[in-house]
Amino acid sequence: VRHTLQDLKTLTRGLAASNHRLSHSAAEWKADLSQRLTAAHIELGWHFEFDEDIALSVVRWSALTRVLRELVSNTIAHAQATRVDVDFTLANDRLDLSVSDDGIGRHPQVWSHGLGLGGVRKRVKQLGGEVEWRVADAGGIECRVRVQLGALPD
Repeated sequence: VRHTLQDLKTLTRGLAASNHRLSHSAAEWKADLSQRLTAAHIELGWHFEFDEDIALSVVRWSALTRVLRELVSNTIAHAQATRVDVDFTLANDRLDLSVSDDGIGRHPQVWSHGLGLGGVRKRVKQLGGEVEWRVADAGGIECRVRVQLGALPD
């Protein structure tokens, strides 16, 4: 219940602003994910770089926040992972996001795509992007999201 209330507070506070600087959003995302993963005894690897500190509209901020949170929630609930790596890059108008874990997940092509994964697909599609799940090189699952910023709706 405490985590759900914190989630609601984070989203409500974020929705009250008209836009969010990417650098500020990334710092909030890292703090939020770190807190959740630490509570689950999972290590966070974080890599974030950008060539321009853009302003994210509320729609874009909300979609990216919820995608990140859902991917980490799935890892906590299902993967039995000890580490999650988040790689977020914005370069040449292209946003690349990768979330991978070292858990037990295999064969993402046969997964039942329920509400959580369906929500990830829906939000990425709203951003004009593509999402792909695959078995990670070091084991576990990797989710890759790619969005051309020119395609991003406001």
